[in-house]
Amino acid sequence: MNQLPDTFVGFDLETTGVDVENDRIVTAAMVEVLHGAPRRSRKWLVDPGIPIPEGATRVHGITTKMAQREGVNAIRAAAQIAGQIWGVLANGIPLVIMNAPYDLTLLDRECRRYDVTPITEMLADAKDGIVLDPYVLDRRVDPFRPGKRTLESLAEYYGVTLDSAHEADADALAAVQVTQQILRCAEDDRAWNRSTHHHEVFGQDLGVLHGQQTLWFAAQSAGYQTWLRRTKNPNAVVNGSWPIIPAPQVVADAA
Repeated sequence: MNQLPDTFVGFDLETTGVDVENDRIVTAAMVEVLHGAPRRSRKWLVDPGIPIPEGATRVHGITTKMAQREGVNAIRAAAQIAGQIWGVLANGIPLVIMNAPYDLTLLDRECRRYDVTPITEMLADAKDGIVLDPYVLDRRVDPFRPGKRTLESLAEYYGVTLDSAHEADADALAAVQVTQQILRCAEDDRAWNRSTHHHEVFGQDLGVLHGQQTLWFAAQSAGYQTWLRRTKNPNAVVNGSWPIIPAPQVVADAA
């Protein structure tokens, strides 16, 4: 079995909404986790340059006035956050992100908006870059378990403490600890119908897992899209790109 690295880094964003093409960063955090415990962290409070909707404020607690008064300029924040992401990827440190296509895509669009090197280019250039997504991993190892797959739900299932959900640093730390629990699990007696794929994750090289998640997420998304079209919306489309959704212009240029 391959031993897990000593160090992982968790990353999380809180934003103005859920539209990765148009919404903006409000808070961000990166937490370095050494031997399962937080070692150091870096946090950003950002003035997104647009009003923060009340619905978003109810989730993360940051108002427009707070962000304008205390937040760093969005251009500077995008450059700083992207630089930290590059440092992690380039050094082959596992970067853990719950629902990576959301956070990385929104950050990529912020970078493009402010003429910062896009995250898609960083991922392509970081030959040893590893992204791990507990959402994808959990759905792979225990695909039939009923119930939600939110970070709060996963933390509860895997026995991870998450006291301040929707605070970026707390979520980043919990994502790492949940991921480590999944990676260490050879089998799970609680699994739905005892039908699990833990053997596909346990002891696996993390570089291999990075690539496997691309395939798993595509299959998971296709299955969800089929279910939606059959039960709710015949025209439903579910993104299947992982760990980042290609930018619309990049897709158009490639067509």
